[in-house]
Amino acid sequence: MISSFRRARIAGALTTALAFTAFLGAGPAQAHDSVASTSPAEGQTLTTNPGKVTITLTKPPTTGIAGANIIKVTAPDGHIVSTGDITVEGATLSTAADIDHPGKHTVDWRAVSADGHPIEGTLSFTYAPDETGTTAPSAAATPATGTPEPAGPGAAAQAAAPAAQTATADMTGWLIAAGIVIICLAGALVYVATTRKKPDTGK
Repeated sequence: MISSFRRARIAGALTTALAFTAFLGAGPAQAHDSVASTSPAEGQTLTTNPGKVTITLTKPPTTGIAGANIIKVTAPDGHIVSTGDITVEGATLSTAADIDHPGKHTVDWRAVSADGHPIEGTLSFTYAPDETGTTAPSAAATPATGTPEPAGPGAAAQAAAPAAQTATADMTGWLIAAGIVIICLAGALVYVATTRKKPDTGK
């Protein structure tokens, strides 16, 4: 009785150990493929057009099934900028994309893993081109060169007017000065004449 009981316990323990070992071994085999990396990366900001988008999985995806692997790139205005043609090289899927619209782009992708299980995901990146184009310089003052254009009749008249006013003022001053001198001379002559005509009252 005791020997049979011990053999049953040993057999049960071995069965449990074998079952646990089988479970641990099946775990990795049942794990599905996943994303290893993307280009552009999630949240990345690009300053140049990469020309394509790539998705790299942990294992090569299933190929040969139409529509099994998809990468769609959507521009900020909502139109599709990817070609739709998928290239598979090992575990990497890629598609050409003309990324020339500044702003946030969205990438929707789907692939069929090696075990036939479909996997999919979404990522986004921002395209901000480095706008270093040539900017027209502001107009700078250009030194005057060459012969100046002759002034018109109006300008000549305006220039002549102050000169005429100055000449008139000078003439008026001379006339006043001459008048004062003449008056003084006349007064002196009258005084001399009057003095000579007075009788000599002393004799």
